Amino acid sequence: MRSVESRARSRRFPDARVARPAHDRRVTSDDFSVLIAGGGVAALEAALTLREASEQRARVELLAPEPTFWYRPVAVAEPFGLGTVRHFDLGALAEEMGVGLSLGALAAVDVDRREARTQAGGTLRYDALLIACGAVPHAAVPGALTFRGPADSERVRELLDAIDSGDVATVAFVVPWGATWSLPAYELALMTASYLQASGRHDVELAIVTPELRPLQLFGGTASEAVRGLLDEAGVGFVGGSYATEHVDGSLVLLSGEALSVDRVVALPRLRGQRIDGIPQTLEGFLDVDEHCRVSGTDVVFAAGDITSFPVKQGGIAAQQAVAAAEAIAVLAGASLVPRPFRPILRGLLLTGAEPQYLRRDLSGGEEPDWASSSPIWWPPTKIVGRRLAPFLAALTGEMPVSGLEPPAGGVPVDLPLDPRGLELGLSSSDVPPTSPAGEARSVGTAMRSCPPLVEARTTLAEVARGMRERDIGSVLVVDGERLVGILTARDVLRAVAHGVTPGHAAVGRWMTASPITVTASTTLDAAETLMTEYGIHHLPVVENERPVGIVGLRDVTRSRRSPERLSIGLGF
Repeated sequence: MRSVESRARSRRFPDARVARPAHDRRVTSDDFSVLIAGGGVAALEAALTLREASEQRARVELLAPEPTFWYRPVAVAEPFGLGTVRHFDLGALAEEMGVGLSLGALAAVDVDRREARTQAGGTLRYDALLIACGAVPHAAVPGALTFRGPADSERVRELLDAIDSGDVATVAFVVPWGATWSLPAYELALMTASYLQASGRHDVELAIVTPELRPLQLFGGTASEAVRGLLDEAGVGFVGGSYATEHVDGSLVLLSGEALSVDRVVALPRLRGQRIDGIPQTLEGFLDVDEHCRVSGTDVVFAAGDITSFPVKQGGIAAQQAVAAAEAIAVLAGASLVPRPFRPILRGLLLTGAEPQYLRRDLSGGEEPDWASSSPIWWPPTKIVGRRLAPFLAALTGEMPVSGLEPPAGGVPVDLPLDPRGLELGLSSSDVPPTSPAGEARSVGTAMRSCPPLVEARTTLAEVARGMRERDIGSVLVVDGERLVGILTARDVLRAVAHGVTPGHAAVGRWMTASPITVTASTTLDAAETLMTEYGIHHLPVVENERPVGIVGLRDVTRSRRSPERLSIGLGF
């Protein structure tokens, strides 16, 4: 069989049926129609799972913004000549899977009508929708080289050239506050160290600067110690518990007020989800899902991968979410199986420039130990760990003859219940950063105002708009019982009206910002100001045990700092 890549050179798509634009798509209702918005790891893993689990009861259509599937995890190796970023013709993959493909990007969802709308204005009907459109990388450290993937390989090569010419003596690899997948920073640092060693250069200082307290903290103690050993051996410094804010004039400025003297900085991006009208998203654009990856407040809309609010953004986790969502969708289509909930197992392959290190950790709150080994501890040993996608791609390319191979002896299957409260990731974007020593010691409780009106998710936009006008306010808080679940602003109402919804029938829950960034009364004003500045917002709900008790804004912080103490001044009489 020819590889998908070789076929891509001879034809862009298998046929017109697979590749027609989304606005030409007409979905009939003679079978159960599943629309998967995305063309990445989660989307393909879900399509393969549905092909197997739906018992031929579902017709699957991919909606992808581009005709190519990029194998991105090896992008860190490309600048060093240790690997090449692969790409596959998505039309050929879809044909091989037996699913359809439409070109287009998801822009909006009408949950009640079960319609998805594209940025080009097309409409696609569905019986079940899986949103797997990933996240968009944004620069997090001004002045740094932001490494987003293949597009930045040439810039890393230029950095290596500058080191070779003697123009660069110190390089910091930064994991910014809010980044949720720190592994590439370690890979870049270790491969740079290997490159310098091979070149006979021993006068260049390298360091990792990260909010993590231990190297690759997310993978657990065993893996962390193994990575620390690799860093020490390679001569790469580790600056933990540090939040980088910018690189300017040869200094890497930290949130603490300190500055590190560094010639060049390579930083990972911060991820944001794309805006999808009609679906409640977090401030960062992510979607809250349940243990079967169903989007909160919906019946037949699911999400998987980086677009979800699960704090770990990684291909293996995306594939696991895709399986959970696909099995739940298969049941909706009438398949006779018991859908398994999402139970995250974190796996990674650390590219060091020499021998790869395999890392594994159970994130489900179970008691399975974490692993670090130079031998594969899962099967097949690929960097993207998808139960079906990895062997599917391997069989197509012929690079790894999976058929006939047996996994190593001693493997232990893991199936433990999901316990999100057991995740101690340390890099969640909702974590309040430490305050600067120069900041004010006063707390949010001294400056906050009383709560804005509270409404339920089922309240209509028309009701909320009337209330905003009567009270001359710009936002309301959305609650489920006493628990804060969202915030709706006047801008959200305008966005809904511009989308064409009828305010008297549209529910607040479809247009609110879900799981808003919050603070407590004991949070310092310095930390609250940092959060508002970081996320580009003007107000933060103040909560106590998830119950809203007030709100604080940038103006409140400014007023409080102008008058740290109230003085009574008499006239002398």
